[in-house]
Amino acid sequence: MTELSRGANAPVSGPTLELSVAGARQGSVDLMVFQLGADRKVRSDADFVFFNQPTSPEGAVRLTGADRVQVDLGAVPPAVETLAVAVSLDDAVAGGLRDIGGLGVTVGGPADAHSAPASGLTSERAAVLVEIYRRQGSWKVRNVSAGWTAGLPALAREHGVSVDDAPAPASPPVAAAPSAGQYPPPQPAPSAQPAPSNQPSQAPWRQNTGAQPYPPQQQPQQPYPAGQQYPPQQQYPAAQHSPNPQLPPPVLPQNGAPHGVQPPQGPPPGYAAPGGFPLPGGGMPSTGSPPPASGPGGWPPPGGDLQPVPLPPPPGMVAGYPPPGGR
Repeated sequence: MTELSRGANAPVSGPTLELSVAGARQGSVDLMVFQLGADRKVRSDADFVFFNQPTSPEGAVRLTGADRVQVDLGAVPPAVETLAVAVSLDDAVAGGLRDIGGLGVTVGGPADAHSAPASGLTSERAAVLVEIYRRQGSWKVRNVSAGWTAGLPALAREHGVSVDDAPAPASPPVAAAPSAGQYPPPQPAPSAQPAPSNQPSQAPWRQNTGAQPYPPQQQPQQPYPAGQQYPPQQQYPAAQHSPNPQLPPPVLPQNGAPHGVQPPQGPPPGYAAPGGFPLPGGGMPSTGSPPPASGPGGWPPPGGDLQPVPLPPPPGMVAGYPPPGGR
């Protein structure tokens, strides 16, 4: 039997191999195999062989026990280039893989016998122990002994397996419905809060909406001291009537005539009325008679503007009366 140190490899003949993993136990150290392509990733989660999925889709890899794997190299799909044999600690197990004594893999077959003890592992909780891989049309085995401290989730993600290790959120508790005839007591209505004295109360449709009320009326910053009144109102001086130099002086009453009225003036000397009519205001043209007496203020006396001319008494008048029998 050939012992392979960490990183060493050896050819295998096949066509079938039996792998025995020392230290693997169900519930403490779990055994698994990844079928990897050229990109060192699984083609799908079906290429992940473990205790809940113990056989690959084509049947080339099968878990036959908690510590055994059977491989048919002739049935491995051409797209699969590597079979990675790995282990991981169960979540209930503390510590790392260095605490698992005698951990390693033995590869046997009709013409093959190789051992690959795990070495160099300390605090890792998951590790690839050996790989069986294609090399120029043949198969070879190599001691890997490389691990991940974060355990199985990190190992699975490294090889392209979808892992959802986040715990599902707990559903909120559902309140039990009250039994028949039992109802919760009514909740008292919240007491109304009085509006602040320095702010106007809000209308109902404005309450509990986050709207800001109008600010209170601002008072003068510097009020007048107590007892001091506003300054007295100033009196305007009486209107002074000054003569307007563009207007004629007022006409004063003369000779008893109304204020502002001039007595009528006679026609100018030598004036003759047209057509021989009397002059306006009565009177005939001067014929040598004495001028009519003028009334107060130069106005003619009542009853006309000419003095009556005395006529001789009619014949036969006695003391101004007609004689008897006459008219």
